[in-house]
Amino acid sequence: MDSVLPRQRNSRWGTAPVIDKSGKPKLAVLTERDIEKILKPLVRYRYLSADYIHALSGGSLDYLINRLGLLSREPNRYVARPQQQRANAGANYRRLIYELAEKGWRVMHERGILYPRSRAPTNFAHELMTCELMASFELGARERAFRLITWPNILESQSLPDGTRRSPKPYNVPVTVRMDGQIHATHIAADGQPFGIERSVADRRVYFFCPGVEADCGTEPVDASDFQRSSLFKKFVLYLAVEADGIYRSHFGFPNLYVPFITTNAARLASMMRLFERVTQGKGSKFVLFKTFPAFTSFEKPRAPSGHMLTEAWQRVGYPPFNFLTS
Repeated sequence: MDSVLPRQRNSRWGTAPVIDKSGKPKLAVLTERDIEKILKPLVRYRYLSADYIHALSGGSLDYLINRLGLLSREPNRYVARPQQQRANAGANYRRLIYELAEKGWRVMHERGILYPRSRAPTNFAHELMTCELMASFELGARERAFRLITWPNILESQSLPDGTRRSPKPYNVPVTVRMDGQIHATHIAADGQPFGIERSVADRRVYFFCPGVEADCGTEPVDASDFQRSSLFKKFVLYLAVEADGIYRSHFGFPNLYVPFITTNAARLASMMRLFERVTQGKGSKFVLFKTFPAFTSFEKPRAPSGHMLTEAWQRVGYPPFNFLTS
């Protein structure tokens, strides 16, 4: 009798096909569940791990992991596993991170889902951090039954000035500041996309708007003497001018603006807050928020997906902690 060779296990990093019982590559037939639960979250957030997709979509985690595995392999390739995630020392033991592959984007375009597609980011860890932070706000809004006002909602709002709507880069906020005797006309754009939170308090609605998030992976200087360089000092100065001059109203039509700064560890957070205290001459600001979130490259265990960005308190300089739920 001929012996049957054991089926070789596929590498978690490769695209070799899943083989069915007949010995042929297994073909995935996309379902509405795939579209809603897998592809759409990856349209909103470029990079997501399997557990974040599960947190956003629900259902069985085991089923989702198996389905993602099939959709990422030949001949399907609707999603991809970016190779940059292997830079983490524990990459072989973490949940895999996914993004839409070209075939997945084509499917979404054919369905009329034309969410703006950005160019491939130069810093994978920074983009992943941004996606996880933004997804956390969405999860928090769901947990508390708050309304998440998305960037497409904002673009369709009658409150958005026509000049901003017609701009090729409406998320860029124009701002002019004077530094060392020189006038600098520039712009500021946060990571992710502008969004808002609507919550009901008694018989009225309360709104909080953000330009996105400022995700800091520790790759840019905290302070810099050259104002042309990107630095946290420069961002603080520009956002303070946006607030002081009411530019968030004239550019977005927002009634307020809260700017979340998130960095990777407590030591860097303390440095950022000390700098902000100096920039504001000890006054601080009620609208600039601070929090930590572990870096992708950290040895620290990644935080489980949740709505903590919305539901947990933020630190402020010169003011008591801020909470989107109660403030």
